[in-house]
Amino acid sequence: MPATARYKLNDLVNKKRTSGVFTEIGPAVGKIIGMKEKFDKRKRPSYYCTVKWADGRTSEHAQHMLTPAP
Repeated sequence: MPATARYKLNDLVNKKRTSGVFTEIGPAVGKIIGMKEKFDKRKRPSYYCTVKWADGRTSEHAQHMLTPAP
């Protein structure tokens, strides 16, 4: 089953943080400003989101590391 994009442009998201055994949700909310499809060596697609955070930074994350913002 091929990967599909979970988010759309302008969706609000939080980033997951792993701290040892537990996974917690970061307090910062960001907006998705770009989507990119990358392929692994087996030619399977995965989606990466460019997120603009409230403090002005931008970063790129795999979609499995993001959760919808409440």
